[in-house]
Amino acid sequence: MTTRTEIDTFLAAKKRAVAPMNWREKLMKKDPQWWEYVSAVELDGVVVEDVQFIVQWRLGVGAAGDKYNCGRLYRSERIYAVDFDPDGQHTNNCGKGRVLYRKRFGPGTHEHTWSEDGCGYAEPISPDFPDLSALFDYFCHKANLTVEGGFKPPPSIQLNLL
Repeated sequence: MTTRTEIDTFLAAKKRAVAPMNWREKLMKKDPQWWEYVSAVELDGVVVEDVQFIVQWRLGVGAAGDKYNCGRLYRSERIYAVDFDPDGQHTNNCGKGRVLYRKRFGPGTHEHTWSEDGCGYAEPISPDFPDLSALFDYFCHKANLTVEGGFKPPPSIQLNLL
């Protein structure tokens, strides 16, 4: 079982994304407009098994604004993430004993941290990030992560004319 000490030690260590940023369409049946970048992570010169760095972006649709996030998966658990959702709400179903356990908040930017009872606990942070690049920089700083070549913006979405 993953412990809080194990997660904190891992997050504090200097890490490097193995792949430079390269966006691809996310394969998602319910919402095909998402783009993502995924990379394995290297720690002390070794690629760590079961660890991924993921960045996701979706262009605003209709009245809904752009959504984006950066996250760290550790043994398939989202141990640390920063999400920007200008329209949505978040409910904490884990984080027993923490301030916002079983509470709902939003919209806006929130930061996910791991809890002994699992992943998914989040608290709002402010100010909201003006764009994905600013959120990416914040996330990389907090997660002690370097990405070779730095941030690259997602591809522009163009309407296909029939």
